[in-house]
Parts: sequence; C-alpha cells; structure tokens
Amino acid sequence: MGVAVACSAQLAAASLDDIQFWTGSGANRAALVIDWQDAQAPQSLLWGFRWDGTATGLDMLQAVVTADPRLYAHLGQFGWGTAVFGLGYDLNDNGVFAVNPPVAFDSGGLAVDTNPDDARVAADAGDHWREGWNTGFWAYYLKGSSGDAWESAMTGAADRVLSDGAWDGYSFAAGFVSAAPGEPVPAAVPEPGTLALLVLGALALARQWTAPTRRSVPRAS
Repeated sequence: MGVAVACSAQLAAASLDDIQFWTGSGANRAALVIDWQDAQAPQSLLWGFRWDGTATGLDMLQAVVTADPRLYAHLGQFGWGTAVFGLGYDLNDNGVFAVNPPVAFDSGGLAVDTNPDDARVAADAGDHWREGWNTGFWAYYLKGSSGDAWESAMTGAADRVLSDGAWDGYSFAAGFVSAAPGEPVPAAVPEPGTLALLVLGALALARQWTAPTRRSVPRAS
C-alpha cells in the first residue's frame, strides 16, 4: 500500500479548508501540524479538530492520535503535567507500526508512562518516529490562524486553551535546536480496505508488545 493512500497529493495546505482528516464535532475548528524533521517526505502532516465549549491543545493531540489509526504518541505523565516524548506515523501505510525498544500503545495509539528513551526508533525504517528527552525534544508552536507566523508556546499543551481557527504545531528539535513546523501536507482519511489492514496489523503487533520496564527519569523539565 503506497504512501499516496496515507497522505493526499504532495501539496502544501494553506488553510483549515484544506484539511481532510477531521475528528471531533462542534462549531469550533483548529488545526494540528506534526513535523518530524526527518527528511522523509512528507515530513510535516496536518489534521483538524472540532469542538464546542472549552478544549485544550492536549485534548486535540489526544483526539487526533486516537482517531487516526496510523498516528501514535508516547506521552509522559508527571506531577507538573504531561510531556510529549515521542510521535510516530505509519508513513508507508502498510498497516504495521512498532518501535524499538517497544512501547505498550493502547488501542488508540497512545502510551503514557515516565520512560522516555532517546534511542527509540521505528521498527520499520519507512515510518516516522522521533523521541527525545535528553538529546532532543518535541518543540511546541502556536499561531492564531493559518496566515500568522508560528511562535514558540509559552505554556504546555494541557494549559493551552484552543480558540476557533487556531493552529498547534509540534516540530522535533534534535540536539535541542528547534525550528517551526514546515508547510504541511494534509493527512488523508484511510480508505475502508486500508482500515481493515491497519486493524489486522495492530492485532498482530499486540501479541508482540510487552510493557516497558519502569525506570527513574533523569530529569523533568
């Protein structure tokens, strides 16, 4: 199954109207961009989130990860808040995704613990995965609308209150050198046949995954 199914035509997305993959419901709309900065095209992808009432940047990230069966997140839960350790994507769209050392993702593609590992990589070199804590990190960027410039967030995603038309961006900063997310390509909704393959792949991997051994975190910042 080619990357063309996983992503739309390789064209930059300029506005919320270009988003193909939406999750949530409500009158408000926001965009999520993830840029792996790994030179695997497309390295920057775009999703949309709808809601009513109040929602945070963390709500959007978790909702999108749960909705897209190709997207995965390794989060850290600490007394001071939630950290993003790693983000991954089944870029070659073969329905199979795993990382080494293993992480115990739940059925929604989320893993929450206090065990970051900067050496963790995608088991399939054709997929996206970046993780960092001691040698890099996921930089968090915000902008009020598609036409604005990205700015570094002054707060974490859990404290970031979304507004209608807002954009949140995650860009991996290897060596702690960060850059704003690049112009994204819209992530596409999987076709029904692709969804079936993804479910079968996830079931096969579930038999192989083991929970990581807990260890102390060298630092929390």
